[in-house]
Amino acid sequence: MNWFTQTFSDTSIIWLVIFAVVSLISGFVSSWLTYRFIKRQEIIDTQKLEGGKQKQERIRHEIIRWSNPVLFSVQSLQSQLKNILEKDGYLAMGKDFKRRVNPNWSISYDYFMNSLPFLFGQYFAWIQMLQDELNFELFETQSEKDLFFRAIRNVSRSLSSFPPHYDCKGKDTQVFSLQQRAMGELLIIREGERKRCMSYPEFLERMNSKDFQQHFQPLTILLDGIHPDDDCRWKRLEATAIALKDLEKVCKNLLNIQSQPA
Repeated sequence: MNWFTQTFSDTSIIWLVIFAVVSLISGFVSSWLTYRFIKRQEIIDTQKLEGGKQKQERIRHEIIRWSNPVLFSVQSLQSQLKNILEKDGYLAMGKDFKRRVNPNWSISYDYFMNSLPFLFGQYFAWIQMLQDELNFELFETQSEKDLFFRAIRNVSRSLSSFPPHYDCKGKDTQVFSLQQRAMGELLIIREGERKRCMSYPEFLERMNSKDFQQHFQPLTILLDGIHPDDDCRWKRLEATAIALKDLEKVCKNLLNIQSQPA
């Protein structure tokens, strides 16, 4: 092999090596650019899509979890207050009630003074559980969240505020926010990691116990014997009913629930 042939062979090998290195670098750069500008974006888009689906599933779970019990508690209390305030049910709120309403309407003092504290307590319980455990992803904006919790506070304030925002004369009494919370907590039953609200039969079994009597006393004082002539107590109950109606609207909008009859 002469010198020229050897030199040409060595040069070819060098060029082959250079070509191979350049090809490797080019392939690496091409792969990196593909990942950087195409694949990486596809991965990001896929992750966003999967994250969005997971978020929607979490929101759907929250709606299923809270919509029925919370709306039911709000609407049940509303309905009973409507009986008192608009359908002469208040006539049965006094111990001397002797069926001066429609004789076919089987209401009684005991019925109202048992059911109303339960319905208030049920509402307090579900609101307490919701505030403690609600996933805030349910809210799309801060203003939506503020509106929801403002509506809850307005119900509480309608029972607790002093002086009230309306003019009234006569005896008044309040149910303060901590007293509301205590009543709600009494009705929360913990079964392992699960919480539920006490049923009406369970409530009736315990309502005469010392702790129930003590914590429900402020509410009992507000309700017992209430009458339109009791200007302050009557207007306080009216304000509570209005605040509950507003909260119902906010809940339905937030949870995308179609309007249901009260």
